[in-house]
Amino acid sequence: MTRSASRPGGRPSEAIVIGGGIAGCTLAYELAVRGVKVVLVEQNAIAAESSGRNTGTLLSGPQREVVELLDACAEIYAELAQGPVPFEFGRIGHLLISQDETDFAQASRVADRYRSAGVAMEEVSGRDLARDSPHLGFRVAGGYFVERAWTLEPMGATHAFVHAARAAGARIATGVRVAQIVSRGGKVEGVLTDQGIMSADMVFIANGLWLTELLRRTVGDGPLPGLPFTAGRGWLIQLGKLDVALPWIVEELTWPDQEELGRRMSLGTLADVAAQRDDQPAVEAICLNPMRGGDARLGASVQPAFRDLVRNTDMPSRIAARALRMMTGLGSLSVKNVYPGNRPMLSDGMPVAGRTPIQGLFLHGGMGSIGMHAAPATARWLADAVMSGDGNPKQDWLLPTRFPGWR
Repeated sequence: MTRSASRPGGRPSEAIVIGGGIAGCTLAYELAVRGVKVVLVEQNAIAAESSGRNTGTLLSGPQREVVELLDACAEIYAELAQGPVPFEFGRIGHLLISQDETDFAQASRVADRYRSAGVAMEEVSGRDLARDSPHLGFRVAGGYFVERAWTLEPMGATHAFVHAARAAGARIATGVRVAQIVSRGGKVEGVLTDQGIMSADMVFIANGLWLTELLRRTVGDGPLPGLPFTAGRGWLIQLGKLDVALPWIVEELTWPDQEELGRRMSLGTLADVAAQRDDQPAVEAICLNPMRGGDARLGASVQPAFRDLVRNTDMPSRIAARALRMMTGLGSLSVKNVYPGNRPMLSDGMPVAGRTPIQGLFLHGGMGSIGMHAAPATARWLADAVMSGDGNPKQDWLLPTRFPGWR
């Protein structure tokens, strides 16, 4: 699939990818295999933030866009899983559950939305779940088996893309902070780092929560318009080896679709700060992923937040209690770690990928809670658009022009 990219005169194009999470690592890989001379710069370590701190689930949703992302990403992960970096990728069952009868009765409308998005759903009663899986101790009204889902180990998956990018010729520079993006005459020229200026004819901003800061610090032709980002924070409980057989990812049906999630996560005015909206969880639900390595990860919550301010430190205990109310058989599982993670969320809940008004400057981010099952696909679509199109993927729901100031 390698294609040569060149400047006038036949010299290879040079790209700087900013960010060492799943958004930047997938993009570095896709550009490198297309013959671009790539340098990925990361101020900390690879997968230091949410790309190494998530449940490792790739799940369907009641939106066609989410299903399109999922299917495309599953194919890409299958390609990488044949490589030298193992990341426990595999298909798994998916069970959506409702705790009480009222929620379960309303869940039929959610199931219809899944089906409209092309996802098969099979209803199951709480009584049947309790009978068929007595070791889990189900105490729920009922649920739905969902057609398809995948599981992976997120730290390994992110590193698999880095390894593949490096094998294709990319250079990985960790511990390098980008202070500014430099452009002149409407064209990007490179970036200013703590170690000096790095020149390139293409720059890709893929650094998660820091993306909007770099838009502001685009000098010469900037600053560029901002984007409606929120630092969505979620908590994760890392469990030890499972002592019960669990053939599915178990997720609570109360998790909203991406559009509703983006709406709940909006946090941008001084009035929001005055009202302490960052102290109110947008979603509190369970998502239990039995990893193929034998352990498990339990989430999930998400709340509007600020990047460096930690609230709701009682959320892990609330998640644990919530899980035990619905699956009493999990009580003996050991806990290895508990930690928060920040997720860059846009106001409509969907990622952003596309070009900016500055020639050679592109955006790839805002993955929110679906980063692991969005970034590989959006990176491939963006790389294809950069190499053979106008720099905008054909999926218009990804483009920055959907936001005010970018049209």
